[in-house]
Amino acid sequence: MQTGTLILLGFFAGATIVLGLPIARLKSFNATMRSSLTMFAAGILVFLLVEILGDATGETADQLRLAGGGAAGAVLTLLLAVGLLAGFVGLIAFEQRVIRGKGELSPERLSFTIAAGIGLHNLSEGLAIGQSYAQGMSGFTLTLIIGFGLHNATEGFGIVGPMVQKGSTVSWGRLALLALIGGGPTFIGTVLGSLWSSTYLSVAVLGMAGGALLYVLKQLFSATGKAPRQTLIMTALVAGFLVGWATSVIADAGVASKAVQLFQEMKLVAIHVAAH
Repeated sequence: MQTGTLILLGFFAGATIVLGLPIARLKSFNATMRSSLTMFAAGILVFLLVEILGDATGETADQLRLAGGGAAGAVLTLLLAVGLLAGFVGLIAFEQRVIRGKGELSPERLSFTIAAGIGLHNLSEGLAIGQSYAQGMSGFTLTLIIGFGLHNATEGFGIVGPMVQKGSTVSWGRLALLALIGGGPTFIGTVLGSLWSSTYLSVAVLGMAGGALLYVLKQLFSATGKAPRQTLIMTALVAGFLVGWATSVIADAGVASKAVQLFQEMKLVAIHVAAH
């Protein structure tokens, strides 16, 4: 795979986020439906939170085991903790001092916060794409691009969930800006990852993304906590989680298939070398 092709595919992996954004232009929803759609979006974000923190804590725990609790593991633990604090507590402090100072937190501002949190998450995905390319695994890289592109297609709705819940009218220009904030980092991460590989950067970014999504979920649950028909609304939350999980499973299945193929090819090469 040529570098130019990698960059183009990395762009498309992030650009699929636009597929879920146009729903913010639809206006034929009653209050219950808007709240249900908001919780569907929240369900996707809950899955992303589980995935993000699972990846970050997994990488940190692996390093702690390998290093026997050495300096590398300690640094990763610190980066994870600082990232979570910056993403969650930092946003709360920013809300109290800046956003609330200018009035109530609007659906538009919350959507931009969600886009920023998802953007941090997608930055880490782009880094994974670029790093696999830097290690010479072109087939695996293509599988990651397809999988992340499919997964990102569900994230656009998570971004506009608050505006859908409030019935806000959103311009195409604002939707384009949200797409750039949420999906653009996939492209940036792809470029950076192809040039430089760093577990420390990945864990720090994942920690901040997890903290940001915690903040966003706090806002979404607060906005729908008093809405009627809570059974229906919470069912939508579970449905959103399952949709997010399903796209990840499909992506992982593709990755696993490619990994098995690579293993089989390596095995055949080893047998051929041994025979000669």
